[in-house]
Order: sequence, then structure tokens, then C-alpha cells
Amino acid sequence: MINNQRYSPKTKAFAPVYDADFYSDDFIRHPWPHYAAMRELGPVVWLPQHDNYALTRHAEVAAALRNPAVFISGDGVAADVKANEITRGNSAASDGGRHAAIRSATAPPLLPGALEGIREQVEVAAIDLIDRLARLPSFDVMTELAPHLPLTIVRDMVGLPDFGRQNMLRWANATFDLLGVQNERGRAAIEVFLEQRKFAQTQARPEVLKPGSWTYRLFMLVEQGLLAPELAPVAMRDYLNPSLDTTISATGQLIYQLGANPDQWELLQAKPELARNAANEAVRMASPVRSFCRHTSTDVTVGDVTIPEKARVMMLFASANRDDRVFEQPDKFDITRSPRHHLGFGSGVHMCVGQHLAQLEMIALLEAMIPQVKAIEVGVPEVALNNTIHSFAKLPAAFVAAQKPAAQQRNRRPPAAAAPDLLKGRIGALTRLAQDVIGIEIESANGEALPAWTPGAHIDVHVHDGLIRQYSLTGSASDDRYRIAVLLAPDSKGGSRAIHASFHPGKLVSLSRPRNHFPLHEDAENHMLFSGGIGMTPILAMAWRLHELGRPFSWRLSAHSRKRLAWGDEIDALPFRDSIQLHLHEDGPERRLDALGALRGVSPSTHVYVCGPHPYMDHVTSAAEKSGLPQDHIHREHFGAEIDVNGSPFTVVAARSGKRIDVACDETVLAALTRAGFDIPTSCKTGVCGTCLTRVLKGKPHHRDMVLTATEKAQGDRIAVCCSRSQTAQLVLDL
Repeated sequence: MINNQRYSPKTKAFAPVYDADFYSDDFIRHPWPHYAAMRELGPVVWLPQHDNYALTRHAEVAAALRNPAVFISGDGVAADVKANEITRGNSAASDGGRHAAIRSATAPPLLPGALEGIREQVEVAAIDLIDRLARLPSFDVMTELAPHLPLTIVRDMVGLPDFGRQNMLRWANATFDLLGVQNERGRAAIEVFLEQRKFAQTQARPEVLKPGSWTYRLFMLVEQGLLAPELAPVAMRDYLNPSLDTTISATGQLIYQLGANPDQWELLQAKPELARNAANEAVRMASPVRSFCRHTSTDVTVGDVTIPEKARVMMLFASANRDDRVFEQPDKFDITRSPRHHLGFGSGVHMCVGQHLAQLEMIALLEAMIPQVKAIEVGVPEVALNNTIHSFAKLPAAFVAAQKPAAQQRNRRPPAAAAPDLLKGRIGALTRLAQDVIGIEIESANGEALPAWTPGAHIDVHVHDGLIRQYSLTGSASDDRYRIAVLLAPDSKGGSRAIHASFHPGKLVSLSRPRNHFPLHEDAENHMLFSGGIGMTPILAMAWRLHELGRPFSWRLSAHSRKRLAWGDEIDALPFRDSIQLHLHEDGPERRLDALGALRGVSPSTHVYVCGPHPYMDHVTSAAEKSGLPQDHIHREHFGAEIDVNGSPFTVVAARSGKRIDVACDETVLAALTRAGFDIPTSCKTGVCGTCLTRVLKGKPHHRDMVLTATEKAQGDRIAVCCSRSQTAQLVLDL
């Protein structure tokens, strides 16, 4: 019998029917055979028990997530009408300007650069937790390990008063039940969800929130006119729900898979650099969010089926992440698998805003476990029954402690502050991009995936004999190679000259892991990119990312001449060429950049990114300021700095040892600490890379670096010891 709801008259094709209750207890407990069967039927299936279409395969789910104009979220992301009526309007269930405003408000504390401020706290807490659990005969992962960091440090960062803190997990569970259908769980969740909404609207006020917390910050944005008052409670709920359940789910899956696959745990112990891969592989395997819905704004053809306008379409993340068209042996846990392709964090404009926080927590746990846990024993897990989240309710486990349980690790500096481990790369290709500019592609020397990176990131390249230079990564961050561009500087002190002279395909090079002090605020409503000369390298990466996300942007690209423009022969072929405006010095004064004119009338929500020579960046940032943009919407990158490191003498106190070190008027803090026997990780030594950032416990730094933002400098809790000094006679550091 023809079902008109699944029949496509335009293509005379049927969407295959899969007659199962996606939200039944049995489906939730045993989902994987269902997903495999649906994928075999086709990229689109019809679920008659829910009146929904569903996308089953990786390619189609990914494409839909990156097409928010057709697959819209503003009509709700739940699987039925009732839940969408209740939840519509939050970040996940909104589009366009509303979505951008909420995400722009919530995202900054969750970006990689901002999370560096809590990294040490997370890592120390992880060490203490694993130390305690390694001494127990057994424990339950889902109550004693997986929730620990989310319910302690993260809950504290959210900053709710006591009633809110105590109910965060209950509220989150109910919200995800509600985002399914109105079965018994969904109906029971309504009252709890409305309780949370009432709390956010009436009880969460600046005077009762923790000063400096993420939620408190939202109300400061309201006071500054940067967030509409009615959006603050909505934005606050974004911190309450996703920060808990999804991370707890993925962490439980991570421990289970490492215990069930001891060869992978042994590999991780031998190669700790695979910790990020392991965390992402757990997210792929678990797919904490099984599915969210979209609604079609027009008829859209997927495969040979035309889905009609206003249809509700389930995005089966969990099925997509087990698609053997993309993942070899998809049901196998493999920590050497590239972390770049899974959809466990979503994709497109609605990609999980908390993914970097989740990875930070999971990696911290792994780094704490590696020296303390010889083996992981796990029992049979009990699956939790939730309409949206795939997780365990119980997971019995035991840690077999290493010979040295490492309680002594309590006093050691956490992994993030240790000497940076180096990557081994090989030059895969070297091309001439322009006059005096070469492009270098670097591949892994051992066949393992290079660590993932985000636009704006840079790496240290060890040139020779202790000579280190920083270069921005460029191109698309989804590539499996690192790409850099090196300008032969006329005043080179050996770095660029040596690279141009001695680097060749096949040459082995040592690299740092990518670091990002120039991150792209992906959720901003508007982006304007500016680059001068070789400063286009990080900007090109940002342009690729915005293009991949489907976000509008403009790029003012300045260079002396076409022959000195890197990638000059390729720019016209870029898929986002229409977003680029070239300003070539050789074309005359009328074609040169007028930054003030370019920024005239710009929306206050716009974020500006600029990289290039110092006078160029000063020109653009001055114009942005005159245009009325807030300071935290103006971002600039520095390749090098001429910094005066001299000043009045002062004393540094190393808090852990009590050692006092005098810093002379012509001496850097780094030099003084090195003289006193401290081993401080460094790289650029000019205040542009952030490697040497050290916690300040007391005293007021005199910041001279170009890494910390104006807000971070005002907080005064970190100092770049390679160049900054002290405004007080004594500076107490966490050493």
C-alpha cells in the first residue's frame, strides 16, 4: 500500500519503511543492528511510528547538517510536535540571528584559548581522582568516575546558586528525554524541564550567580548591550544541559572500550600522544546524542527520494558514525583512527559548542591514568534509558594499579606544564607559492594521524641546533597534512633563510603540537577577515573553515603585487573567491585598503580578524575601534614582536618551593628562573606563542606579550615570563 507521506511524486520513488520504535527500551538497549539495517535500506528511511524521515548514512547526515538553510532547526529539534512547542527557541532549536546571538554569547569561555585558564585545575583534579580510584578494589564508572569532572569543576564554572547546582544533572536528563517523543519518559520530563526554565527565568540573577562564572558573564554582556536581556536565561540553559550528560556518556564509553580492548590501552600507554584520538574514537563509538531532528524549508532530494517541505527529518548521528562507507571496521574501537570525520559533536553551525571542554576533560583523565593504571577491567554495562542520550547507567570496573601508584604525582606539575613533547614530521611536498615564499606540506613521519588543529593555530618548527620558528597552519583543517608558508625575510636571523636553503621533500622535521592563541569564533553572526602579505596564512585557514560551515564572510586580502602574493595563481579557483577582495599595491592608491571605509556601518556583532605587518594591523584595528566594535571582537595575530623587556628590578617567589629569585632591570623573568634552576617550557621568547605562560598567584604583572587578550591581561592570573615584568615589587608564581 502506498503511503503518501513516504512517496515522492517528483521522483516516483519511495522512502524505504523501517517500522520500529526508535524510542523503545529495546531499541535503546540494542541500537546497532537497527542502524545497520536502516543504512542498508538507503540514505533515507521512513519511520511510520514517529511520522519522521531519517537520514541514516554519514555523507547525507553531514551534508544536511551543513545546509542549515534547507534543514532548519528553528522549528525544533525534537522528534514530535509537543516537545518542539516546548523547547523551540534555545540555541539548538533556533536559526539565523537568534542562534548566532546565543552562540556568540556562550561560546567564548569554551574556546580552546579560554580553556587554557582551567586546564591545570582539570588536570590536577583528574590526577587526584584516578589516584583514589586506583586504590579501590572496584568502582562504578558511571557514578564515581565519569561524572566527577562535570559535576565538580565544570559545575563550579557554570556558577549557579545551590538549588541550580544540585539539579543540573536531573534537569539535563529530563531535557534530553523531552527531545525525543511523548512516551512515558518524554511526558515525565515536561514538568522537570519547565522547572528548569522557571529557574532560569526567575531565580538566576547576577546577584546570586558566582562572580566570574560563565552564567554571570552572560548578564555582564546584557549590561554592556551585547546580549538581549530576554536571551540571557536561554543562553544560560545551554550551559546547564550539554555540559553534563554528553561528556559523562562519552567518558563511560571511553573507559569501557579501553577495558574491553586491552591492546588499545597498551598502545595508548606506549603512545600517550594518541589521547585525543582515543577521546574522539569514544565519541564516535558512543555517539552520545543518538539523533536530533531538522525540518525542511523546501522540497529536498536525498538519494532518489524527495523529502517534502515542512517534513521532520531525524539526523541519526549514531548510525552515521558506524557507516562502513566512511569508517573501516566501524564497530571496532581503534585509537589510531583519524579524529576528524565523526559526527559525534555534530557539524555545521550547530556543531557542539562544548566539544573542546569535553575533550579537555577526557584527555586529562587519560593522561592521569597512563602512569597510574597498568590495566583496566570492566564488567557488563547496563544501558541507561534516555530518549536522546546513549549512555550507560552502570559500568563496574577496576583499575590494576601500576607498580608505582604515583601518589607522589600530587606535587608534580600537571602534564600541560611539562616540557612539550615533539611530533616527528616529514616534508611531503615543497612548492614555490610566490616570489620569496615557499609552501611546505608536512606529513606524519610514523604514519599516525597528526593532531587535529583549528584555524588560527600555529606550530613550532625546529629548524636546526635549537633554532625554532613559529608558523601558522593554513588551508583546510580537515586535511591530514600540515601546511605552512615561509617568507624569506630580508632581515632573517637564520630561520627562514635556513628553511629556504635546506628543507626538501623527505626531510624529517621536529614540530610542536598546534597551539591556538588566534581562534576563530565560529558562532559569530558576521566575520570580516583582513590580511597583509604573508599574514594571509592563518586567514586562509579561517576562510576555508567558514566556507565549510556555510557561514558568510568577507576577506580583504592585501599584497604588494600579484607575483608576491602567495597562492596568487590559485586564488581565483577558490570556492569562496566571491568573498575575497584583492588590494594590490601595484594597482595604485585607489585600490589599496581603506579599512575605515570597509568597516563603515559594520554590525556590532561582527568579529574582525587581522594578520600582517604591524603597521597594517594597526591600521585595521584602529579602524575597527573607530567603527565602534568592542575590543573582544577585534582579533590580531603576531608573527614576531619587538618588545622592550627591560624595567625596574623585582623579585619572583616560587610558591611551591618558597625560593626567591631577583630579576634584574635588564633581565627577563625567564632568564632569572633559568639561572635559578627552573626548567620553563619556551619557544618564541618574544611573547607571541604562549608556551611560557605561567600562573600568577600574587602580584600584578606588567604584560608585554601579544598572546593574552586585553581581558586576560586585566585578570592578571597568567604571565608570559619570556618578556613580561612586574608592576609590584614581588610576583608570586605557581612554580
